[in-house]
Amino acid sequence: MAFFPCSMWTAARITLYSLVLLFVICIPVTGFASPYATLAGNETVVIDDVELWRAINLKNHAVPVSLTDLSQLFAHANTLNASLTNQSGAYLARLTLTNSEDRASSRFFRINANFVDIGLGFWQSDQTTSLHQVDFSQHHDTDNPKLMHAQVFELTLNPNESGELWLYIKADHYAKPLTLKIISSQHFFQQLFMTNALTIFSIATMLALAIIALALYIKTRLTVTLACSGYIGLHGLGWAAASGLIDDLFNIQVINTTYLGMILFPFAIAAACQFTKLLFNMNYHRKSWAKLFNYVALACIFFGVVTPFVPFSISFAIAHIIAVLWVPLAILTGFKMMIFNDFRAKYYLIGNILYGASLIYYMLSHSPLLPAASQAELVVLVALAADCICILLSLATWLQHKKQDYSRAYSQARIDPLTHAGNRHALNEALAKLPKHYLVCFIDYDGVKTINDKQGHGKGDELLQFGTQLMNEAFRGEGDIFRTGGDEFICLFSLNSANQFTPTIQNIKQMITDCQVRLHEKWPTSGISYGIASSLESANQSQCLALADQRMYQQKRSKKTI
Repeated sequence: MAFFPCSMWTAARITLYSLVLLFVICIPVTGFASPYATLAGNETVVIDDVELWRAINLKNHAVPVSLTDLSQLFAHANTLNASLTNQSGAYLARLTLTNSEDRASSRFFRINANFVDIGLGFWQSDQTTSLHQVDFSQHHDTDNPKLMHAQVFELTLNPNESGELWLYIKADHYAKPLTLKIISSQHFFQQLFMTNALTIFSIATMLALAIIALALYIKTRLTVTLACSGYIGLHGLGWAAASGLIDDLFNIQVINTTYLGMILFPFAIAAACQFTKLLFNMNYHRKSWAKLFNYVALACIFFGVVTPFVPFSISFAIAHIIAVLWVPLAILTGFKMMIFNDFRAKYYLIGNILYGASLIYYMLSHSPLLPAASQAELVVLVALAADCICILLSLATWLQHKKQDYSRAYSQARIDPLTHAGNRHALNEALAKLPKHYLVCFIDYDGVKTINDKQGHGKGDELLQFGTQLMNEAFRGEGDIFRTGGDEFICLFSLNSANQFTPTIQNIKQMITDCQVRLHEKWPTSGISYGIASSLESANQSQCLALADQRMYQQKRSKKTI
């Protein structure tokens, strides 16, 4: 079955799918909500209004510090048409708030923006002339609640107080001021716990899985495990950065760590390409597929190296284009492998379908098609954690089959195919494990050549098979039998002490005699010659083997002289 690089129709479908998703990304977001909010009870007010925000020319202003600065900037600002591909810059919003209650009301203001270099809130009450300022930027939000995927600050309004709230956001590379939520304390801390718990759990899950895959690589030295570790680990580190977790944990002032998620993403997909290629053994069975994934990995590495040196709006777009192209490629690969009944494809396909569905939801949440969607980043993160679990399960399935194949090959390499006794490789391993006291018994079946010449080699093989079966039944696990070639066999007996030599030798002789009687009943012209030597009679194993061999030939010659 041809893969899609060779199918123009499949390639066209992927291109069309990618263009549709890119179109959805770039659709401008518009809204008609009023920039006024009345605060009452525990209700949550959502202001999803692009008209609320104004874009400011960075060349003509500094950070506002007074009401006059804010008013002048707002008067000369431009209406913002925001979308997922929003450009970088500074933005200003003005919102009229009224507390309709007869008691003080504390509210949390959540700005749905991850990448905030400077975030300032200014409260101008109608009852006072002072201007209250709060800082919710990435570097100066230490006094604010730590909410992943967003910036938050708290504002308390006096009974029946009203006024204007000014919001100023600036990002050197990208800002996404789309949604403002005004949340009561009761609802906010519920959201805080749920959002942070799911985020930390998902990231911790990915990092733990990456460590497991890395440990497997250290143990097995299989490249597929290293690629899996990179795939999962880079996604985990990227989301730890993009969600704000790294900044909240370490409060790094040198750079805004939330940008690192988009910079790490191309490298994560490059690792995913290599993992997919190695997981399905494409280098051996589907070389055209392997070339495709190599090219995609190289392109991702190139963009990953480039992204730190271009405006973040471009890096953001590059990462999302890679995602738009990667998800259908991964899903199509999973479907193709399912068609081929590949045992690894089940978990791989399920994980990528979950991840792809979450990305579609994420993109639609930034378009008019699904404007009320919230927690889009959290949905993607949880789905990605589930995807990583599926990826590790696919790797575990691969390793399990690999282990079974290895055990089968290892066993076959050490078992004689005719008699199913151990071969010379197995004998050498057994000799290396012998204790201090042991016995060696050389066995040779008489008359095999005559039977081969008169009745055919098939009958001679039957004799050897029957004789090996008799020996296994006679020794009952007390000794290990190995075929060293032709009609010659070696039996090894491990002893616990020197006192066991004499009785064990007598038992061996009796067992071989019993076997010879039964063998002679079926094969009258056959017999068994043997020689026994002990570790007490020799300085090493080689001498012991040679002595047993010598005694076996002495017995065989004595039979011919009779």
